[in-house]
Amino acid sequence: MPERALPEGPAAPAGVPSPGLFDGLLPDGAYAAECFGDPGGLRPYPEEEDRLGEAVVDRRRREFTTARWCARRALAAVGAPTADAPLRRGRRGEPLWPAGFTGSITHSAGYRAAVAAPSGGLGAPGSEGRDAPAYDAPMYDALGIDAERAVALSPAVAAAIASDEEAAHLAALPPVEGLPWDTLLFSVKEAVYKAWFPRARVRLTFRSARIVLVPDRDGGSTGSLTAEPAGPARGARPAPPVLYGRYRAASGLLVCVVHSRPSA
Repeated sequence: MPERALPEGPAAPAGVPSPGLFDGLLPDGAYAAECFGDPGGLRPYPEEEDRLGEAVVDRRRREFTTARWCARRALAAVGAPTADAPLRRGRRGEPLWPAGFTGSITHSAGYRAAVAAPSGGLGAPGSEGRDAPAYDAPMYDALGIDAERAVALSPAVAAAIASDEEAAHLAALPPVEGLPWDTLLFSVKEAVYKAWFPRARVRLTFRSARIVLVPDRDGGSTGSLTAEPAGPARGARPAPPVLYGRYRAASGLLVCVVHSRPSA
């Protein structure tokens, strides 16, 4: 079946910066595609839509379709030969990336984005294809992104996601306008789950990762981060890798990326 017509998405609304929110955050060899809103005329493949079910509301269907469109754009940018193929879902709803590639998808508050990179392996269980192609680009065993509205969490939710150590760490960070640290912690842990689960295949919780955030020296809205396995994640076999990454607060959103290479 040929790929649906995928016109370039609409320009970002007035006041939303372009280039993209992930520019300068991604590690070498990874590419992102994003969209503010949902372009008209996009349709998922039947193989993708079947897993959604008939009861899915129209808003969820639109954001799913746009996110898959972003994923195909990211795969094409990174050189995946099957970038125009259906991107199926696993048992837990995770995307099943083509053999030799990994990636991550996010959608929040009218914003959809995806990132892809070479993985150098056969991908997660259930991935399409059998033989991984060879690439000279950096390889990634784990890659995850997330985007959240830049709105502070309720005290109850903040307490549920942060360990005592992490709560003390957040309290010591300098205030930054438009950057609620507790919501960023939540976002990073969401990205970590997306990066770890395809490999660990174990139940992960908000206490499965220990996060450290390091604001850039200019005191602005970007910074770096690390995520180490903690609690149940440490007992997984194979153990999830330590993750590294970057974050940004802009346009009323918090975005972050985590990955398995410390060089970025």
